[in-house]
Amino acid sequence: MTVAVLDAARRLADEVLRPQAEDVEMHGVPRAHLAALAGAGLFGVTAPASYGGTDQPVPVMREIVEILAGADASTWFVWTQHHTPVRTLVRGTNEALKERWLPRLAAGSALAGVAFTHVRRPGPPAVRAERADGGWRVGGDLAWLTSWGLADVFLVGAVAGTDVVWVLLPLTEMDGVTAQALDLVAMRGTSTVSVHLGDVSVADADVVLVEPLDDWRRTDAERTADVSPAVFGVTAECARRLGDDHGFAAQLDDVRNRAYALQDGSGPRAERIAVRAEAHALALRASAALVAAGAGRSMLAGNPAQRLAREALFLLVQGQDAEIRAAQISALSEEGSVKLDPAAPRFTEPS
Repeated sequence: MTVAVLDAARRLADEVLRPQAEDVEMHGVPRAHLAALAGAGLFGVTAPASYGGTDQPVPVMREIVEILAGADASTWFVWTQHHTPVRTLVRGTNEALKERWLPRLAAGSALAGVAFTHVRRPGPPAVRAERADGGWRVGGDLAWLTSWGLADVFLVGAVAGTDVVWVLLPLTEMDGVTAQALDLVAMRGTSTVSVHLGDVSVADADVVLVEPLDDWRRTDAERTADVSPAVFGVTAECARRLGDDHGFAAQLDDVRNRAYALQDGSGPRAERIAVRAEAHALALRASAALVAAGAGRSMLAGNPAQRLAREALFLLVQGQDAEIRAAQISALSEEGSVKLDPAAPRFTEPS
């Protein structure tokens, strides 16, 4: 099954995603792409077999991410958002909700989105949950919500005192829910908007999990220290298009091997952040080299070089906290060091 899933991902990347990537970025991820992902079995790769999934191991998931992100980062991002709700449902406590949603999500007959970057921020919560009869009332502002108009349901995190409440909501324009388009310069095809929630009622039947906020933030901080395989996918695509006569493939193999070894060995966070910064710097260099190789043609809207360069920049700020940001700036600085402003916000969007 593992080989079949990887072969399906490569075939989809070559035959569907890569040839249409520029059009997708400008006009949005089409439902035909989502159907193709479902047909390839790629929606169920994080779901247990008991719910129709294939629960692929971490190395396989990394390779799938590299393949999809390198071919078409917009479609990859919509696809990858789907898996956080799946994983949260799996570890959740609401068995009836699992039965209701996991088989559909694993089959790809339903698409999930997620909104949780606001939960990372210190200070007053951007999205709050208050107990009500038979459930909760959720209100606040989601600064970034991907897959608007595409996803059937969204996992939303809301802060309730010292806890975070994870709920499933079928967000559309309705009473209490308003969306505003974002004028993105990268990843425009992801249907990403900001959303205001005006005290939306959520029944207990739609609550996935309630957990301590500090516990979730600690786990999230460990996760964000690791470089995303998507960064390696974009770098690999740049090297492929360059013909790799500049050594990018060898540099990629080196930093990828070290990054995954640290992740698998639960290496120190500082070391993982340093390698993450190195990987991002390599992606930026490789994408800039591709722009240079294309000369003036790279400035055309439909040219893959400028798309890949902007995708590399997007990934640079995805899941970025102050420590990660400082490491990234150091990796990009001639002096190799940078003073961190203690007043800087812990996280920048999007993630």
